[in-house]
Amino acid sequence: MKKSNTKKIALAAILSALGVIVLLLGSIFTMLDLTMVAVASLLVVMAVIELGGGYPYLVWLVTGTLALLLLPEKFSAILYMIFGGIYPILKAMFERLHFVVAWIIKLSYFNTMLTLLIFLCNYIFHIPDTELGYSWLVYLLCNGVFVLYDIAVSEIITLYLVKLRKTLGLGNFFKN
Repeated sequence: MKKSNTKKIALAAILSALGVIVLLLGSIFTMLDLTMVAVASLLVVMAVIELGGGYPYLVWLVTGTLALLLLPEKFSAILYMIFGGIYPILKAMFERLHFVVAWIIKLSYFNTMLTLLIFLCNYIFHIPDTELGYSWLVYLLCNGVFVLYDIAVSEIITLYLVKLRKTLGLGNFFKN
């Protein structure tokens, strides 16, 4: 095994462990569950940028599986598995397409996952205190938040590439 592959596996493991810790915080402090899913998704963004290939999928799968097994409240883990963790990987693929097509696909994916999340929370896992329901207001508000989230993630990616990557020293980390 090459030295760079070992470094990539180690970074993927670190990102996965950090993701579980972040999701645990969201599970303990339930008013922060959506925020912590968004923060954990940024770790997958980092895996997409720095590791590429199958490593972002590995980070998503390991983090989500451990979160589902270990977290006391499962809502954060479910949301991470069906949307927050996989979306940065899909976002990178969608944004290679024309701007309009990318947004149509993003919104279609989001609404499909929102419908699945509502179904899972209400009918499969019977998660108490979820105010998610099949109403136009829920979809309207969630779509607005999603658009803001997507724009914020794009801005954070730019910030990471322009400033933070040099500070962290990861740009040249895998060239050896």
